[in-house]
Amino acid sequence: RVNVYLRNYKTKQGEKRQYLVIREAGRKDHHIQLGIINRREADQRRVKVLNELLNGTYQRPCEVRLFFGEFCEKFLTEFAAGTRATSTVALYRDRLKNVRSAFQGYRLDQIRKHDLERFLAGLNIGHRSKNIILSILRLVFKKAIDWHYLKTSPVDGISRWREEKGGSRPLTQQELSRLFGLATPWERSVIKVMVFSGMRPGELSQLKFKDIDWDNKILRIISDHERKTKNRKTRIVPMSPDLDVELKLLRENWPNMQYGSGGGTIQAYLLRTDAQQEYVFCHRDGRPIKSFKRSIKNAYNKAGIEGVTPHGLRKTFCSMLAREGVHPKVAQQLLGHSDVRLTMDVYTEVQDDQLRAAVNALPSYRNLQKEKFQVLAGRN
Repeated sequence: RVNVYLRNYKTKQGEKRQYLVIREAGRKDHHIQLGIINRREADQRRVKVLNELLNGTYQRPCEVRLFFGEFCEKFLTEFAAGTRATSTVALYRDRLKNVRSAFQGYRLDQIRKHDLERFLAGLNIGHRSKNIILSILRLVFKKAIDWHYLKTSPVDGISRWREEKGGSRPLTQQELSRLFGLATPWERSVIKVMVFSGMRPGELSQLKFKDIDWDNKILRIISDHERKTKNRKTRIVPMSPDLDVELKLLRENWPNMQYGSGGGTIQAYLLRTDAQQEYVFCHRDGRPIKSFKRSIKNAYNKAGIEGVTPHGLRKTFCSMLAREGVHPKVAQQLLGHSDVRLTMDVYTEVQDDQLRAAVNALPSYRNLQKEKFQVLAGRN
């Protein structure tokens, strides 16, 4: 009543592919694409499927066989758009663009592990970029399984590429001091709030005065239907004295972004207008600032700082916590990380002066000799 047949065909590129024909009495035949595997592996797969049919454990694939591109769009609009930040959805869409092009015409269940490995290996990009694409594909195929379009994921078993440690580094205390001294009032306010709160640039862009509890000195980084944090959770950051002073200054005064670019008549601060009362960092007409990248980069250039991105200010916040002996779990909560390993491995970096302080804390040879003599004297 059941049987499984092994068949093969050639693609338009001349590659030999194999597939199985599943035949069950009273049901329409269906096929399982095997991709580029040898005859022995294909026959082993045939036997396995036949045994599953005979044992009653075989699960037929979803009757609806979507093209890979169709499912990607479904994934982006029906899942990612409702659970991820707008910027994250845009990243997913951008990184999936080349994958969708490479697998145009492929059904979701026709993509094999070998196909993905060959595609990723052929990309002329860095290992970190490949790992980002791989992580997105894991999520795409996991959702395909959750929605019963697939039984298994072709991404399973594909190893991540080894990455060289990179990205931005935190600022040293000397660099931070130099930066505060050379930045314009506008740049200095942005940098101060980021360094003393650990906020991401996107979170800073959406910060409103109503998020600040002045009486209890608490800053709420809100995640709601309009503003979304990276992990979709609202978190609380107690305000340090420096952060409290800076935000109180900004509550009454709007830092003039034009200061320093013209004559001496341009004022550093202006009293806030009614339109400027909602967002902490806004344009003259009250619209929130979308990006701080140019302002922070200008400040870095004036201070001669290299190898630090705007995100490095967030790393600086965590590194300062580490220098003061703050427990990693506390730093995790303040930063809004879902995994403490991210706090430890990515954000907390040891600096040269900490290494020197560590070795200077070792007991001296002279003191060790004194201990030796004291022990011998005690024995006598």
